[in-house]
Amino acid sequence: MGDDRSEFARETGLDIDLVGVIQVNVDGTELTVVFVYINDRTFDSKISASLRATLLPYLGRNAIYVNPNIKSVVSWFDFDPLGISVQAPGGEVIQTERASWIEITPGFFQGQFGVNPAGASQGSGSEGILLLGDAIDSDEPFGLIYGGERTTFAISAAVASPVTPTVGGPAAATTSHEPIDVPLLEDVSTLEEILALPDFSSESMAALLNLAVDDVQAVETPFRDEILRLLFVRLEEGIGGSALGSDLVSTLEPLIGTGAVMVWAFSPTGVEFSPWNFYVQQSETNFLFFSSASFVELTTGFVRVEWIGAGEMVAGVIRLPRGTDPDLPFVIFYKQASVSFP
Repeated sequence: MGDDRSEFARETGLDIDLVGVIQVNVDGTELTVVFVYINDRTFDSKISASLRATLLPYLGRNAIYVNPNIKSVVSWFDFDPLGISVQAPGGEVIQTERASWIEITPGFFQGQFGVNPAGASQGSGSEGILLLGDAIDSDEPFGLIYGGERTTFAISAAVASPVTPTVGGPAAATTSHEPIDVPLLEDVSTLEEILALPDFSSESMAALLNLAVDDVQAVETPFRDEILRLLFVRLEEGIGGSALGSDLVSTLEPLIGTGAVMVWAFSPTGVEFSPWNFYVQQSETNFLFFSSASFVELTTGFVRVEWIGAGEMVAGVIRLPRGTDPDLPFVIFYKQASVSFP
């Protein structure tokens, strides 16, 4: 359950405290019910534009997005929204009523399922919205129950809920960060020219930018016939005298010396890319990112980008999880590619 919850949060860019997952066996078929609490952070994710528009009217109403789904494609499944009950902060279990539900999928209440928007290989499901209103206090933990299984929500005011790291396994960014907004880069043409240079290496990029070699890492990763270049710059005090330019350094000032790492992602061919594929490894512990506050955008939409066009770049800053020690060595992974600091 915890792994499914983490995976869903990572894939969608949702903070993990907004996500709940229940799995039940229905006549030999595994039914997964995904719940997403709707608040302002829900929209700072990779949900589709159409779903965003559908959910927006329910912001501030203690509403839950509900998505029952199975791995096969069917037009109907034995799912009953009224089988979902709510465990209020005081422990009282409240059965949901028809008036508390909004259908997104036509026939949601009759068990109508449709093919997953991502394709038939992803199975089928349906969507609805549960309005809890005064039944819960979102400042207190509450639960949702279906088929005898329960998922618990503990909604944070601004950051992801903590998850205890486990040696050798993935952990959340144990406490996320207060969001930081910095001015976006207005013209990245010069940066794109730098990233397109034939000699793309850590040493050549450090020399070109007049940065300490220990603070710069470059990696080129082929994906089939596509190429992704990643340039990482650790934001230490030494960048003040670099060739990054005073305007960019001034923009980065709130992040310098905090253990943050700037990343420029470029492709000469065009390539799929998402910052949610980054994770940090330190002392044999992997730290995944579940909170959008773990990134600072330097180009528009960095946290939601899915594709980099040929000859184009995107840029942002990775803020190390609070569970890591920036003074100790750490590794940043992007899928199978990795770079080490220091």
